[in-house]
Amino acid sequence: MSGASAMVDQTKSPVIGLLFSDTGVTSEVERSQRYGAEMAISKINKSGGVLGAPVEMRKKDLGGDPDRFRTYVEHLIKNEGVRMFVGCYMSHTRKAVIPSIERSDALLFYPTPYEGFEYSPNIFYGGPAPNQNSAPLAAYLIKNYGPRVVFVGSDYIYPHESNHVMRLLYKEHGGEVVDEVYLPLYPSDSDLRNAALTVERCNPDVVFSTVVGHGTSQFYQEVKRVYVGRSSPPIASLTTSEAEIHEMPLDVAKGSVVAAPYFSALCNQDSLKFMRECREFFPKGVAVTAWSEAAFYQTMLLLKSIESAGTLDPLKIKESVYGMQLQAPQGTVFVDKKNNHTHLYCRIAQVDDQGAFNILWSSEEAISPDPYVVAHSLQDWANKMPGG
Repeated sequence: MSGASAMVDQTKSPVIGLLFSDTGVTSEVERSQRYGAEMAISKINKSGGVLGAPVEMRKKDLGGDPDRFRTYVEHLIKNEGVRMFVGCYMSHTRKAVIPSIERSDALLFYPTPYEGFEYSPNIFYGGPAPNQNSAPLAAYLIKNYGPRVVFVGSDYIYPHESNHVMRLLYKEHGGEVVDEVYLPLYPSDSDLRNAALTVERCNPDVVFSTVVGHGTSQFYQEVKRVYVGRSSPPIASLTTSEAEIHEMPLDVAKGSVVAAPYFSALCNQDSLKFMRECREFFPKGVAVTAWSEAAFYQTMLLLKSIESAGTLDPLKIKESVYGMQLQAPQGTVFVDKKNNHTHLYCRIAQVDDQGAFNILWSSEEAISPDPYVVAHSLQDWANKMPGG
């Protein structure tokens, strides 16, 4: 047993560190995640807690700053003995906390889509890897819109790596990336204008956006302004959620395409129950997103695994996670012990004229995670896609 695990005090209530931001570029979606995690904790506490004690939370506005994420995690580990964390959204915040998490044998449940090509024995990846979202989306876009695409993304780790995968996917089936533009996390008016003008000049069949946070609605609106009076190409994304859509005028959001494991429009019994609970728990103005669902189910997975393990020892909790299937709002999910990524569903939806996601396609079952493969075959996905 490691030194960190040996220090676990079994007499204390379970304490979960929540790593989210209430301010900063991705604050809207991170807030939606935090409330998903808090709702799971509240639900468990109302049913008696874990190991006979209520679950406690530690939280702080981390402002999207990797240094603040890292120092807060180190503080909670060293000064409060916290070994279980849920959170991080942007990849550079996840990477900032990994060394502290690994050194202390702590656990991080990461409820966010990311670029893949990573493994940590101390992280459970709860958002989709590229084969679970990029590959189906690329097949759908090529089949329904055409082969020519422009990439527009925020200038940090995730968009660059995500676009690398998407470029290989398009080339595999004769597609063409006609241009690629990156915006600062806080883009200026001229940054946005130049990106939209690039789209207009290239005249693509579709735009693939990896713009995140507040810049998302700004970019979508700028494209609409450049194409005033004309039909603009649809914008597709892996990260644009209900939180960003709610920041846009309806005519701007309409027609946008998104791939994610979950949408609030999903009508299965577990999703409908989840949405009822969210409406009661979430403050007004906080959207329920795919990443709310991911934070909710990952927190439930963590707390149920603690109860099943009968201990606060992170090493034993980890083994309990591997043996558990969870009925999440998206469907049955479970963690793959080979790579610590989660078997997840993929759904492709389009925004309608009321600003709601209309689900156009769903995978028949959860997709096995494959975070390491550089090029993912499109043919099997293309055969399953509607349209053409």
